[in-house]
Amino acid sequence: MKRGTDHTWEIRKYRGDIALYAHCKCGYEYAASEAERNPDGTYANLKQVINWLFTYCPICGARKKWMTETIEQDKTRWE
Repeated sequence: MKRGTDHTWEIRKYRGDIALYAHCKCGYEYAASEAERNPDGTYANLKQVINWLFTYCPICGARKKWMTETIEQDKTRWE
């Protein structure tokens, strides 16, 4: 099996869901964000911050070097 050649995580946001997702062209997707926090540890607001980006896709093996800007989608995750 050949290693994937896609080097970019596509960042997605779905309607009705506050999380940001990293998506690979092979179809693998995971929640890559968490709520932003103040310096004292309390939650700042409902703004999400990208915290977890893998350096490779665990399904196709593509090495990931970049991420796209957040894309607002008009669908829910299950559509």
